[in-house]
Amino acid sequence: IAPYEMAKQGKRLMDSFLHPTHVIEESTRQELAKYFCLFLKAGVFQDPVAMARFRDTYGDARAEVKTAIGDTGNVFPVPDVVESEILAFAREKSVVLQYCRVWDMTSEKQSFPSETGAVTVDWGNTTSESEPTVSEVELSAEELSAYSVVKNATLADARTDIVSWLTEAMAEAAGLELDNEAFNGDGSNVCSGILSAACGYSVVMSSGSTSFSAITADVLSQMIAKLDGLKKQGARFWMHGQILHYIRTLKDNDERPIFIETVGAPMSGTIWGYPYSEVIKMPSTSGANTAFVAFGNLRYFSIGRRLDTTTLQVDPYGLWTTNRTRFKLYQRWGMKIGLANGFVRLLTAAS
Repeated sequence: IAPYEMAKQGKRLMDSFLHPTHVIEESTRQELAKYFCLFLKAGVFQDPVAMARFRDTYGDARAEVKTAIGDTGNVFPVPDVVESEILAFAREKSVVLQYCRVWDMTSEKQSFPSETGAVTVDWGNTTSESEPTVSEVELSAEELSAYSVVKNATLADARTDIVSWLTEAMAEAAGLELDNEAFNGDGSNVCSGILSAACGYSVVMSSGSTSFSAITADVLSQMIAKLDGLKKQGARFWMHGQILHYIRTLKDNDERPIFIETVGAPMSGTIWGYPYSEVIKMPSTSGANTAFVAFGNLRYFSIGRRLDTTTLQVDPYGLWTTNRTRFKLYQRWGMKIGLANGFVRLLTAAS
């Protein structure tokens, strides 16, 4: 689709070095490139022929979505194949999209099962009836949007792989914000996160330990001990990368490092035998009475994705004095801790 060279659009998304966990196929790349190039022609360049072709191919964005976004500009629906690829690339940057259970939501509010107990067994010739204890967690779809700004000169350059840039930028922004809400949420947006008081268990560092650097091997062991045996299955430590620096230097009472394995080993290190993940959005700046490390299995955290509401918006007018265009990704997500006692948080001491 002129002026874009279709053979180059989306090529970066097929590079296994740049995207080691997900690479799109050639047929999908072509579909993605066709959508975004038509989107740019219709939205940025206000081409009436492109607008008509877009409506014929993908349909119109629903009126309530246009109203909900609120900014000046044009709103375009996102087809399933494009949405699935954006989510796939968001998973590369998002911890919760990699480890949480993600449910499809067909309504604004929807309940999903959350296992809180297991089946019991009996010795002898009598077997009592038991069932897994299951409660429900109700998710409410809230609005999530992310936007990026692009120079108009870049958009007009046919040799630029603008399709990859837009896909990566929007996917990364959305994925990282889901991490932010899952761990740091205070209930004002979509949920109370794992580091909030909604977490089932807490371990507080000793009096006077108000800095993250005061973390000890003992408090990390206490976090593990808080969870029942079965709930420890599949559990990991979650923290910002700067906190991991302090943990790598910790030793037990016999001067043995608790961070098992050394740098360069074929297997990544573990903390007291449990794996870890770095979360960019978790706290990195010390403060008193601040939660900054979590332990648990993210399968106990529920995420719902509202179907048929993902749209893209283009605003070529708001930044016209600087020759730039804004692009916005709009989605609706529901998030909530499904089993509070499946998580432990670590806090610094109060001042």
